[in-house]
Amino acid sequence: MSFASALAGPAAGLALALIAVETAPAAAQAESPCAPYEVVAAALNERYHEAPVARMLSDRGFVIEVLASADGSTATVLGIQAGGTACVLATGSAFALVDPAAAPAPGRGA
Repeated sequence: MSFASALAGPAAGLALALIAVETAPAAAQAESPCAPYEVVAAALNERYHEAPVARMLSDRGFVIEVLASADGSTATVLGIQAGGTACVLATGSAFALVDPAAAPAPGRGA
């Protein structure tokens, strides 16, 4: 996701707000807006009513967190560094949890 596409997506207001408080290294800033996790999570909750629905530890040592609104109308994926800086990796809509037992195997239809 490029920085320009982050500014054009549904979280454009959030992206602009985060620009003012970016604290991540220059390489991360070029890819996505970053700020302290508390700032990002509060902004997503206030503006989009999103809350964490899933977390995982990536094989690269940072946390991936998915936040979504209760009705699934918006969702955001964050990458959270050990120091607490969160970067927006993706934004989207129509979020839904999938039951792994009911989902078809990859490549076997949808």
